Amino acid sequence: MTLAQTSLGALVLLPVLAAAVSALLPIRGRQILATVTGGAVVVLSAIPAWSVFHGDVVEMNFGGYAPPLGIMLKADGLSVLFLLVASIVGFAVTLFAPLDPSSTGKRLVRASSSGTVRWVAGNPGFWPLWLGCWGGLNAVFLAGDLFNTYVGLEVVGMTAVGMVALGGRDAWRAAVRYLFVAVLGSMLFLIGVGLIVSVTGTLDFTQVSESIAANEDSHGTVVLAVLLMIVGLAMKIALVPMHGWLIPAHAGAPAAVSPLLSALVIKASFFVMLRIVLWVAGPALLPTVAGDDYYADPALQTTFGWAGGTLAVLGTAAILVGSVMALRQTRLKPLVAYSTVAQAGYWFLMFPIILDPDTPNLDQFAVTGHGSDMIVSTAVAGTVALAVGHGFAKSAMFLVAGYLKDVYGTDELDELRGVYRTHPMLVMAMGMSAVGLAGMPISLSFAGKWLLGTAAIASSHYWLLVVIVVATLLSAAYLLRAITPLLVAVDDDDTRLEAPEKVIERIPVAAQFLPFFLGTATILTGFFGAFLGALLDVGAPWT
Repeated sequence: MTLAQTSLGALVLLPVLAAAVSALLPIRGRQILATVTGGAVVVLSAIPAWSVFHGDVVEMNFGGYAPPLGIMLKADGLSVLFLLVASIVGFAVTLFAPLDPSSTGKRLVRASSSGTVRWVAGNPGFWPLWLGCWGGLNAVFLAGDLFNTYVGLEVVGMTAVGMVALGGRDAWRAAVRYLFVAVLGSMLFLIGVGLIVSVTGTLDFTQVSESIAANEDSHGTVVLAVLLMIVGLAMKIALVPMHGWLIPAHAGAPAAVSPLLSALVIKASFFVMLRIVLWVAGPALLPTVAGDDYYADPALQTTFGWAGGTLAVLGTAAILVGSVMALRQTRLKPLVAYSTVAQAGYWFLMFPIILDPDTPNLDQFAVTGHGSDMIVSTAVAGTVALAVGHGFAKSAMFLVAGYLKDVYGTDELDELRGVYRTHPMLVMAMGMSAVGLAGMPISLSFAGKWLLGTAAIASSHYWLLVVIVVATLLSAAYLLRAITPLLVAVDDDDTRLEAPEKVIERIPVAAQFLPFFLGTATILTGFFGAFLGALLDVGAPWT
C-alpha cells in the first residue's frame, strides 16, 4: 500500500479518533489535540493531492476487500480540490478558535458559592463536534460508494447542528430548525440510495454506473432516485425556496462555527450532487457525458432537461432573493449569511448546460468550437471555481464579522463605523474577500464566471450571461453595503468618528492574521484558475 493510499484512510479516521479522545480531555488539551490534528490533516491532504496533480487517481480498499463487499476511498481531481479547501479553511479556524474563546460558543455554569447559573463565553463542546465534522467532510469527499457518502453527510449534518446550538439559548431554535431540514434532506437522499441499489444491486459509484448502462429497464427508477437526491441535497445547500433555515443558523452560530457552515458544510452537499449527477448517472443517462455511448430513453432525456432548467431558475431566484435581502440588512452577520444564499445560486446555473439533451448537437459551435465533452468540463470547472473561491472568501468574512461582534458586543453596521482605525487588517481581509465574492479580476471567482460564461455561450444558453452580469452587480452592491460603514471616518456633521467601545480586550492581535490569510488566499487562488479544468479532468467521466 502506497503512502498516498494510506493517507486516504488517515484523513477519515484521524479526525474521528481525535474527536473521541478530545471529549475526555480538559479544554486546553482539546485545543492542543485539535491543532495537532489540523496540522496533520493539512499534510495528509497534500499527499494524495500531489499524486492527482500528476494525473493519477488514488484508490484504497479497506481490509483489502474490493467493492461491492469492501469499502473504497477514492481521490480524483474533484475530491482533491474540496479536500484542500476543507483542510486549509479548517486549520485556519482551528487556530483562530483558541485565540478567541468566545468564538466557540457559550456554556452554562453554576457558581459554587451562590448556586446561580449564568452564561459564560467558550464552550469545550466545540472541539469534539468540529473534529467529528471534519472527519465527516473528509469521508464525503473521499467516499467511493453511496452508503458511506450518506454516512459522511449524516456525520457532517448532525455535528453542524450541534455546533450551531453552541451559540446559546438564542441559537437553539435555529439549531432545531436546521435539524429538521437536515433530517428531511437525508431521508430523501437515503430513499434515492435505496432505489438505486434495488435496481443495480451495488452501492459502488463505478459499479452502479456500469449497471445502469447495461440495464435500460433501470433508467426510470434511477432518474426518480437522482431527482429525489437532488431535492434532498438542495435542502441542505439552502437553495431558494428551501433557504429559510440558513440565515438564523449561520447568523446565530458562534464566530468559529459560521465560517465552517458556509465555507465547508454546505459544500459537502454540493459535492455529492456533482458526484450523483455526473459520476453515477452521467455516463449512462446524460448525452453530454456519455457521448457516443448514450442511448437512454428520449422521455428521460427530456426529464433531465426540465430538471436542469428548473435548477437554474431556482439558482437565479436565489441570487436575486439573497442579494436583495443582503442589501436590506443592518447587521453584518445576517448580511454575510444572505450573501451565502445568493452565492450558492451560482452553483446551479450550470445544470441546464450539462443536462440539456441538445448540448451534444453543438459540437462545433461557431463561437467557441467546443465539443460536448469540453462544454461539460468548462461548465463544471467554472462552477467548482466559484465554489472554491466562495469557501475562502466567505470563511474570511464570517471570521471578521464574528471577531467584531465578540470584541464590540454587536454586529450592527451603524455601531461598527470607523473600526478600520483599530482593525485595519480585518477590514483589508473583508476587502479582499469582497473582490472574490463579487468575481472581480484576479480572483478565482472571476475565472469561474469566465469559464461558466464560455460554456453558456457554447451551449446557446445566452440568458445565463445576463444572470451572471446582474448577479455581479448585485454582489458588488451588498458587499459595499457591508464594508463602507467600517471605513467611515467622520459623521454627517463632520465630527470625527471614534471606534466603538470594546466589551472584550483580551483577544490576541494574532487572531486577525487568520482571516487576513484567508482573504489573501481568495486573491492568490485566482492564479490557479487556468489549471483547474485539467485537474478536474483527472478521474472525470467525460474524459
